[in-house]
Amino acid sequence: MSEGAVVRKQGIGELLRIRPYVQFMLGKVIARFGDSIDSIAYSWMVYILTGSKLLMGTLLAVNFLPNILLGLFAGALVDRMSPKKVIVLTNAGRGLLVGITALLFGLGQLQVWHLFVVTILISLLECFTSPAEVSSVPRLLPQSMLLSGNAMSSSASRVAELAGLALAGALIATAGIAWTIFIDAVLFALSAICMSRVVYPTSNTSSKHENQAILDDAVNPSANAKSIFAEMMDAFLFVRKHVLLLIVSILFAFVNFCLMPFNVLRTPYVMETLQAGAGGLSLLSGLMVGGMVLSGLWMSHAGANYRKSLLVISGIVMLGLSYALTALPAYMSDFQLPAAAACCLLMGFGIPLATTPLASYLMEVTPSEMLGRVSALQSMLCLSVVPLGSLAAGALAEWIALPVLFIVFGLLLALSVIMILFSKSFRQMS
Repeated sequence: MSEGAVVRKQGIGELLRIRPYVQFMLGKVIARFGDSIDSIAYSWMVYILTGSKLLMGTLLAVNFLPNILLGLFAGALVDRMSPKKVIVLTNAGRGLLVGITALLFGLGQLQVWHLFVVTILISLLECFTSPAEVSSVPRLLPQSMLLSGNAMSSSASRVAELAGLALAGALIATAGIAWTIFIDAVLFALSAICMSRVVYPTSNTSSKHENQAILDDAVNPSANAKSIFAEMMDAFLFVRKHVLLLIVSILFAFVNFCLMPFNVLRTPYVMETLQAGAGGLSLLSGLMVGGMVLSGLWMSHAGANYRKSLLVISGIVMLGLSYALTALPAYMSDFQLPAAAACCLLMGFGIPLATTPLASYLMEVTPSEMLGRVSALQSMLCLSVVPLGSLAAGALAEWIALPVLFIVFGLLLALSVIMILFSKSFRQMS
């Protein structure tokens, strides 16, 4: 087979000919579009309802707890279930919970404790959705098309996210928060319907595995649970063996910690520092995603010309410095929103520079049959300090000005590259 034939088989045209994958992508894009609308509307709703920065930080911390505590278990469990059923049920469940939230808020009955309950339940569902989506792609595509399929999936999700963020502010301004959140609920339901129509190809290997799992569970239910925990332990042993994965996980745990003030306090930053409305919040969030799209496009064309270690360092430094510069509009009398928007664009550009090479490295060194568990474990490690960062951000914002917080944590983020410069394995990562 010629090289040109191989290239054509990895192109977008070939991907679009695989109908189950296209249906899967459509369902995923719809859900991501709803997620991005929800991220703006929900944050705006919480701040209007509570007016408390500390409570916003606490709620965001609670949002990450299920993933940290149960993410690895959910990943191992999903490997034994039908990913299609998992995605359909979890998306339908998320739509129902979001719809209830919209109804309660519209009726004026939404209480703070409702927010915590709904947040925990939605996060629990997301613990199962993510590994199910990861395990779906190899089932729908041949191995030779996984790279192009993952690239297309990432790009499509970013575009959907960008569109949702751009639309969220307009929806809030015209339809109101309750109807905006209700639209998000409808999108999750629509995503579940699309996913239910995806036909997963069956293979003898997967069928035998599923049949054996069913038989083992029927004969000895405890054996099934024991094997799940054994598979979870395999993931720990694998990461322990590959020290660079552990170092990277620690690094990005610190990066996520430093980003929490901006993630938690973006809404009050827009309202109080920039004196802008929901449209301003959509603009900043949209430009961050836009920067990620631009960075991803650049990476796809020129990223292979640079060492992964150089890209990671450049991305983290760019992210940290542009984060610190978001404080600059607070000391400006004019053009505050455009200045903040430019900083957010640079922040977005730095994220793929830092994360994409490491994601590629993870896929290169991890056996495909362990990828779901290992990626879930790494995600759990990277998110481990997010609740602490969320709580700290909310508490500090009560007595420290937002611009000062952004400067301090942005500089700390940029300086975090020092911890990996001493790693020989990281410096040698090609």
